[in-house]
Amino acid sequence: MSVRFERCARWAPPLLLGFILGGCVSLTTQQEQRLGGMQHLADRATAIYRLPSVRISVQAATNLNIGGVYRQGNIFLNVRMLDSPNLTKLVAHELAHYVLGHDSIIPQAVSQAEWQRGQEQRELDANAKAVEILVRADGMTEPEAVKLVADALRRSRDAQARNNLPLTSGHLPASAELADLLVRYPNAGVTLR
Repeated sequence: MSVRFERCARWAPPLLLGFILGGCVSLTTQQEQRLGGMQHLADRATAIYRLPSVRISVQAATNLNIGGVYRQGNIFLNVRMLDSPNLTKLVAHELAHYVLGHDSIIPQAVSQAEWQRGQEQRELDANAKAVEILVRADGMTEPEAVKLVADALRRSRDAQARNNLPLTSGHLPASAELADLLVRYPNAGVTLR
């Protein structure tokens, strides 16, 4: 594997400190190409939605069960995601958080339980908006985009069941997120299986 360049985050919101502590990450040629494709998708999406561009940064691998996050105009990816079949879904999902304006604190959350419900709803909404982004910015048909998102959720569901993985904060089990997506897109021809 050849190393082409290092990608570093220059800015780190306080909530991401643990995720970003790894600093610079060396990328292989294939990872660099995949990252370039994802930045191209982000650039098309932000142009379509008439939003300022988003910067995608790659961070060192962690054991926090976080593939990526969106915060204040930045998408931070775990380097492991550059080799994952879930990469396109993840980037579309994080772009959806941006398009939906999910930078702000969940309004009127007076308890941890209310915050959790609000965050879970944001994640469900981001899955659905990811489909729209893939259609508009990546040229997929709606059934193709629903299948791509659903397949990623299935892989997450299966990994959660097989490895007894903890849920990522703010998320429902992947099986519940998959069911919600399919209710929102009943004509896509995709099933729970």
